[in-house]
Amino acid sequence: MFGTYFYHETVKKSVSVFGTLFNNITVKRVKSDDTVLQTLKVPLAYGPKQKWLARITAEPDLNDLSRSAISLPRMAFELTGFTYDSARTLNRNIRMVKDITSGEVDGTNPTRGYQYVPAPYNLNFTLSIMARNQEDALQIVEQILPYFQPEYTVAMSTVPQMSDVRDIPIILDSISQSDSYEGDYLSRRILTYDLTFTMKTFFYGPVVSGKVITKVEEGIYIGSGTVAFTGTTQNEAGLVKKVRHYEPGVSVTVNGAVNNTNAVILDSVPTGVAVGYRVFGTGNTSNPTISSINSLTLTLSDSVTLTDNQQLIVVGGVDPDDTFIVAEDVNFYEEYTPSTYSDEDYT
Repeated sequence: MFGTYFYHETVKKSVSVFGTLFNNITVKRVKSDDTVLQTLKVPLAYGPKQKWLARITAEPDLNDLSRSAISLPRMAFELTGFTYDSARTLNRNIRMVKDITSGEVDGTNPTRGYQYVPAPYNLNFTLSIMARNQEDALQIVEQILPYFQPEYTVAMSTVPQMSDVRDIPIILDSISQSDSYEGDYLSRRILTYDLTFTMKTFFYGPVVSGKVITKVEEGIYIGSGTVAFTGTTQNEAGLVKKVRHYEPGVSVTVNGAVNNTNAVILDSVPTGVAVGYRVFGTGNTSNPTISSINSLTLTLSDSVTLTDNQQLIVVGGVDPDDTFIVAEDVNFYEEYTPSTYSDEDYT
């Protein structure tokens, strides 16, 4: 079952998209008269906040001029888990919209890729904001919260090979705040805000390639006591509905195998079988007609390969004198575009 290699970089793309949302946040230090003293772009890194807090705690001596403390404010984010979202589950047998992967619609060997619906998963992220004073932290938080009510939707290219772009909601679940204010006067204050998010994304399976259907012929037996057929042909010229009713078919038996020849010997030729009748059951793509009859030998319009005692059905042509006969072509529409039909509609 498994073993087909594919990799759409779903988690990698999701982490990149999430981080991009917060990589351009700034804080400003201002005087009482609103004069801007300093503008700082808040650094953003991937990783748990515990690593940064441990680094700050391990380096409490800031009087060593040969080293500098970690600058604050700063932000860190990490992916914390996956959960399956059953509320967004669709029928797993539904195919995704296909895209031409090679060849042309009217080419000699076009192919088309398709996928089954992806599996919906929720990715959980935590964004940590670390600051030395409350004013810096509140500036960062206030530049984030207005965009989440409670979600913010981004467009993400999920599977470029399929030209699939999805709107991915990112939901702000909760906010928590902590302040390590306790300690002596020499200890460094660390004010943190933790924001938890849920990204509703999808995991995709492999892209499967198949040939593009450019022409379709379909026949349905609709007779009762008569041999009656309907047929539909679709190609570049449009969709044509064909209705053909034939006279009752007659069963005949092949006497002796034949290989790629148009001369067939029968056990007997039933009364009424005539030139122009069509022969069904030969295995050919199109059913040949009888060109001539010489005793027990039928000469067909096309060569056939048959086995001894194989059963065939000989069907008469359309006779206008038969009241139950109907023969017509119905053009449903004339214009044809590649997007009008898809292979699942005709297979």
